[in-house]
Amino acid sequence: MINSQVLAAAREKARKSKRKVLNLLPGGRQFCDCTECYGKQLPRSSRLIDKHRRDFGRHPTSLHPGAPCAGSAQSTAFGFRSKSSAPDTATEDSNPLMLAIDFGASASVSEPLAFNLTSALDDEHPLIPHSGSGFGSPSHSNSQPGSPALGLYLAEQAPGSNMDLDNSLAQLSDEDSIEEPTLGPTTPAADVELFGRLLHIDRAVDIPPPLRLRGGQESDDERSDGDDQDRDSQDDEPNPDPLEEVEDDPPEMHVEPIELGGEPDVPGEETMEYPLTTNTQRFSISICAVLESHKATLLAEARRGDFPAEYIAQIRNMATTLRALERRIGMDFSDLITIYSLCPLPQCGKRYTLEELSELPDPQCVRQVGNDRCEGMLYTESTLTNGTQKRTPTKSFPYNSLPQALGRLLSRPGITGFMQHWRRADDEPVNEDVPPPLAPEDWMNNVDQNQRFGDMSEAWGWRCQGTGLERTWDGQEYEDVPIGETPLALSRLPLGLNLGLNMDGFQAFRGKFAATGTYSVNGVYIVVNNLPFHLRMLIENMILAMVIPGPYEPKGYAFDQVLEPLVDDLIDLSRGINLPVYNPQTRRIEEQTVYASLSSLLVDWIARIKCTGHAGVASEHNHCLYCKMRQCDLSLPRGYLSEGFELRDPHEHLQDKCRWRDAPEEEREPIRQETGTTFVDFDRIPGFYSFDNCPIDAMHLFDLGITPAIVKDILYSPGMLRKRHARQPADETPEARFNAFVRRTYFPPHCSRLPCELSKMGSRTKAEQWRNLRTILVPALFEAWRIGDTIPDANIPRGGENTTNFKVQQSLAAHLLRRRRHAHNADGGDVDNMPQIQDCASSRNPRDYIACIMRYCVATHGLFQHQITRQDVADMTALLELVGVGFTRMNVHLSPSFHNATHIGGHILRYGNANRVLIKINTNGHGRGVLEATMAKGWMRRAESHRYVKLLQSIEEPTEDDLTTLDALLDATKNGPEHDFQRGVLDAVLAGEAPIHGLEPVRLATQPARVDFRSVKHARFYELMVGFCNDHNPFDNAIFYGYGREPEGGVHLSPRDSTLSYPNFFRYGVRYGSAGHSRGYRARYGYIDNRVPVIIQGIYESTVRVQDQEHKFLAVMVQRFVVPNPQPLFLWNYWGDFMGIHAWEFEHFGPLEAVHPDAFSGVFALSDIEMTYGHYWITYEMANTSPANRNNPR
Repeated sequence: MINSQVLAAAREKARKSKRKVLNLLPGGRQFCDCTECYGKQLPRSSRLIDKHRRDFGRHPTSLHPGAPCAGSAQSTAFGFRSKSSAPDTATEDSNPLMLAIDFGASASVSEPLAFNLTSALDDEHPLIPHSGSGFGSPSHSNSQPGSPALGLYLAEQAPGSNMDLDNSLAQLSDEDSIEEPTLGPTTPAADVELFGRLLHIDRAVDIPPPLRLRGGQESDDERSDGDDQDRDSQDDEPNPDPLEEVEDDPPEMHVEPIELGGEPDVPGEETMEYPLTTNTQRFSISICAVLESHKATLLAEARRGDFPAEYIAQIRNMATTLRALERRIGMDFSDLITIYSLCPLPQCGKRYTLEELSELPDPQCVRQVGNDRCEGMLYTESTLTNGTQKRTPTKSFPYNSLPQALGRLLSRPGITGFMQHWRRADDEPVNEDVPPPLAPEDWMNNVDQNQRFGDMSEAWGWRCQGTGLERTWDGQEYEDVPIGETPLALSRLPLGLNLGLNMDGFQAFRGKFAATGTYSVNGVYIVVNNLPFHLRMLIENMILAMVIPGPYEPKGYAFDQVLEPLVDDLIDLSRGINLPVYNPQTRRIEEQTVYASLSSLLVDWIARIKCTGHAGVASEHNHCLYCKMRQCDLSLPRGYLSEGFELRDPHEHLQDKCRWRDAPEEEREPIRQETGTTFVDFDRIPGFYSFDNCPIDAMHLFDLGITPAIVKDILYSPGMLRKRHARQPADETPEARFNAFVRRTYFPPHCSRLPCELSKMGSRTKAEQWRNLRTILVPALFEAWRIGDTIPDANIPRGGENTTNFKVQQSLAAHLLRRRRHAHNADGGDVDNMPQIQDCASSRNPRDYIACIMRYCVATHGLFQHQITRQDVADMTALLELVGVGFTRMNVHLSPSFHNATHIGGHILRYGNANRVLIKINTNGHGRGVLEATMAKGWMRRAESHRYVKLLQSIEEPTEDDLTTLDALLDATKNGPEHDFQRGVLDAVLAGEAPIHGLEPVRLATQPARVDFRSVKHARFYELMVGFCNDHNPFDNAIFYGYGREPEGGVHLSPRDSTLSYPNFFRYGVRYGSAGHSRGYRARYGYIDNRVPVIIQGIYESTVRVQDQEHKFLAVMVQRFVVPNPQPLFLWNYWGDFMGIHAWEFEHFGPLEAVHPDAFSGVFALSDIEMTYGHYWITYEMANTSPANRNNPR
């Protein structure tokens, strides 16, 4: 113990010599533990040790108490005790719970992985209070060190350590205080528990270091030292409140040019043309020339041969122009689309029919705004070659009549049958005395807390949807009243269609040929939810209702004017309307009454504001669509705890909307500020309540909202992946290790967009890229942050004052401070206790971050698995709440998306996005005024082409000409029906919309190759193929054999001419390929049985003839991954089975075996991690087609 006299003498010497007190005290100089000095027993001052640590980094071995610094005379195995560490006896004022694990003294170094975590965590080691980070602060229990190979680093203090020195120095003033250590002890075994079953526990986080410091290292030197991360390639500035942007890929032009009705324009009228337009016109001329050539050839043959006169007449009338060809084969959709003209001024947007446009005396808009007439010009006039005056709308949009589109869909054979797939015994449709819809309480009472459900029709909203209503004013308030005696249950009607509306935008023009700048176009799609998911999202079964024109999205009155035709049709459909429907009994199209109700709007967060009339995410009192939580409360834990939410009332919300609509113009804004909502055209639909019918869309919330916010705004921009010290090699920084991990990760072929380097991921990154990154995010961060086998309990340096990382931290702290001061004032807080900027400095401890991120990944995986229970929803929602709570306690500024995620409980259904199809439609160089109509016709033409191809495929006995025509159409329609069908099946698998009806389980590739088993490439598979035939032999008196003597009843499997080799096959939409084939290599991995990973070495189909019967055997040659023995300890082990993340021996395979294709049950992503005790493969489940996921229990 250092007495007061020694301490006073040291103070005086320090004052005179201007040195730190620590250097003049006994034991004040320690051995340096940097990578240059470690093991050399060189005593250094604390200042020099600090500088060495920044310049060279700490030696990894010095970080573990189980491996103390060689020759350390007066230090613990760790070097220093953190200032936040608790004394040996915990007090009531200690920070929340920290697990004390007694690993026992019996751990053997010879068996480093033979550790039973369950037996170590028995009841005699309870959770004890402890100061420090809840996720890995140093523990001072009486536990013994375990195996060094495993990193069980909870070591006991050694006798003779500097415990007394630490206690004495605690009395020093702040200016004389010693530095905190850079790292703290952690253990893989404890991490398995802390990040496993204890992940649901809300615990305190490490105290964030002051904003002025470089990661908790108290030093006056805050220079950048050249340690700023390179930002030259980053395309985005940090965004405190990120909002999703529209998809903005340039359209790919693959479809034939699309013509509009009317006469051609005057030649030479346009002096400048885009190169694309010129090339398309040349291509069109070439097509017409080919048609003329074919016609001439047929006529020449007809003159020489004896052909019927009517045949020759048909040849003479053969279509030789694209326009005539479309009309001849029934693909001219001009009569099915209604074109409306719009006033081009954003503040107006009044709608006109083309008839009204032609009758106007002048092009000026006739709408009166106050006492003034709108100045918008509606059309331009041009003179055609025949002298006709042509009026071209300045701005227009097409509308595809919804009742007519539904009639065309219902007129197709088989569609009405598919729409009944969800019915059970108690769901039989009734024509008379239709019962009213159920209440949500009925579903809650009938569905057990642990009963699994997956299909949309099994959730509570399906049977609670009513129709046959009208919205009226009763003199006091607006309400929905039934047209008849009671509302009608939509699910009990023979043709009660449950509709979903999706609206999303993309950039139609951009780049150097976009003369008018960026042009944003929005498609409005109608989806019939009664169809199975794999059919619901196919292009021919979706309805493109309208294309909302650009260049900017309309708002307010202009938006209502665009929606009005669609809303009018939805109101009519809710009352029932007669439509043509195919009757499978009579095989005729007959008139039937069809009801349809709009049950959901599936839109992004920006479109949601317009479609619901909501105030917006920037509103202080009304930022949330679902509750009345203030935005300033998002800086505090209460902003994410659902038990304190005041949910909005649908009926009250409707009254607020109507009050705004009926108020004078000058009174509307105060009402909007008070209620947070305005009236929109959707509010005219009976039974529609904006937030009730606008569920959270997982793609926009998670894939384009929270995941980018975590990766870019919380981790990357503030420098949580920056280098740990100035001289750390570039390839060893956390960012470089993260990028390297992502680069070496294998993704299955259905993942068309893969994550890239962190610096290149921004607002233009696609949702699929973020989704794929989320799958591997926890292991990737573990690889980036770990030192040795664990993530140390250490702060990441903040960076110098001039670094971009530090400036971002300052900006985010300022945003958080603004919110917390608002909350402080709203709570009536004392002015003297007003939050300060230093109170808002974000945490720098990566263990706190990975705890929140792991909660997020577990929750999102659990919510969107194939089947789920009510208890699962509650548990996963609780984890999402802890994500927001944990980040706010770490002083992380969060966007409103984190709060919105806490409302996900009832919104777990998945809806797709069809813009991947619409964006590929050729615009044919058309610009403003006609672009939207061109896109709508292109969509309908593409959809009809898909239907036409499938009609040809359904011919039972096709002729040779039919097959040739079909092959030509399939070849011409790239990414067409076959691709979309398989993609639709895969989407159904990924979305969990099971069961899958009427699908062929296995589909082989179309180009096999003949196999010679005597060749070196295939010889090793011959005996396996013979054995497989015998194992699956359907014949009683036959034995298959290969080489050698023929057995009794033997059937020879010839090594030549009996077997075909395939590059790949599809099973339930998932592609599996052979590693030995160039076309199958990318799909060479897959699961068999219950998530057993294999590599596919070959796909063989043998044909044999037994008793004059031909039989085929299809076998897949695989090698299983090898299970590591014993298992490594990763912090995600507890959740491994739940999330489908497992470890395997690196590049080790089992023996070859032959399995049936039916054994395959999904695909996975694959990466690797090299620990100190072994190298391992890590698999991540990406698609699961096992029977448990394909079939919903009824």
